[in-house]
Amino acid sequence: MKLKLEALRLAGLTNMEAGQFIRRNLEDLATIDQTLLIDVPFNAYVQGITQQKALYENALAQVRKNEETEKIDLADKDRDKSADAFGRALKLYAISDDPEEVEASRGLGIVFNNFKGLASMNYEAETLGIDKLVTELESPAHAAKIEKLKMGRYIARLKTTNEAFKTLFSNRMVSTATTESYDMKIIRADLMKMYADFANYVLAMGKAFKSPLFLQSLSLMNTARKYYSDLLARRNGNRKEPEEPTE
Repeated sequence: MKLKLEALRLAGLTNMEAGQFIRRNLEDLATIDQTLLIDVPFNAYVQGITQQKALYENALAQVRKNEETEKIDLADKDRDKSADAFGRALKLYAISDDPEEVEASRGLGIVFNNFKGLASMNYEAETLGIDKLVTELESPAHAAKIEKLKMGRYIARLKTTNEAFKTLFSNRMVSTATTESYDMKIIRADLMKMYADFANYVLAMGKAFKSPLFLQSLSLMNTARKYYSDLLARRNGNRKEPEEPTE
């Protein structure tokens, strides 16, 4: 039987799939009889890939944390809408046929206008601005106006959305300060090269000696390669992947 590596275009795998592929290989190789693991280069390759995999998974975690940026942006938009809703409600009362409502709207409008342009401020400045606005609106001096116009729910919404933003933003700041920075592109390239070198070594040793360690390893690695090759084929509409043994 001709020994070969199943064709697999490693570059076609997503970052998550590449990590899963390496993890599967290591888990499969760990099932080999320990008494067979006497080849020094083989063991060195496995150890090196295991260490690089840990680094790669840290880089993946960093990518996932970067997704929090989108959540923060959405939370910021929510509080912008809350401030806008408060302002729009005041404008409606400004044209009321009830003089007391008009006067209450005018008084609260003066306070609100002191915090004009909140949405255009940077994150920290807007957070502080909304906190100050809410504190001012909830002061005894404006309690009667708030009650008259039933504006309490708008203030509550403003406070809630600002607190939600602060929680997300604070978590990201702590994470950024305590998390090491990783270059995913470089780390992945190093991991894939290490794997490719190992796969070629296993193939060469299998052809040369046909010993149980290398034949079993090659079989396990090919099973994983076939699975991910089929996955790529399905994704590409069953278009045949290039015949590349390794990358």
